[in-house]
Amino acid sequence: MESIMDIGLLDVSQAEFYNTTGGFVGLRYKGEDYPHIVLRRCLPMQQPFNYISVAFPIDNDKDEEIGILKAVDDLSSSQREIIMTELDNRYYSPEVLDVISVHDKLGYVWFNLQLKTKTGAELRKDCFVKDVSRNIRMLSENSVIIFDVDGNRYIVNDLSRLNQKALRKLDAYLF
Repeated sequence: MESIMDIGLLDVSQAEFYNTTGGFVGLRYKGEDYPHIVLRRCLPMQQPFNYISVAFPIDNDKDEEIGILKAVDDLSSSQREIIMTELDNRYYSPEVLDVISVHDKLGYVWFNLQLKTKTGAELRKDCFVKDVSRNIRMLSENSVIIFDVDGNRYIVNDLSRLNQKALRKLDAYLF
């Protein structure tokens, strides 16, 4: 006897994602219209474009899941663009080019970072990290993600591209 677990995959042939006039992403699915949906990556590091949770907000603290989008590639190009734009906005994570300074203050670690945005622009930004053992994580042997207190993400794609001074500043926080 074969056991199959139903994780609630969306039938993409019955799904139509759309942009609303208010700037949200909506979904028409199986005769229902959801004018505001929330997309969350179920496997954000390992498979960022597969297994996307699609939910609608009930209130400020709770969403109700409609289903799981198995793969963004299963969608048409116009539908894929809507989903990719929303995921880019939700999971905005500029690349860390340099660690300018690091200071410990009252249980927080303050980083001044040189960043590169997805448009290629470079900027400096201060970010505050609490509980570095949970919020600075190795993604692979050579890449790191930093989560700040505001929920922003910063990625060091390749530690070997950082200069030695930046590596020394960051090294104390890598576990």
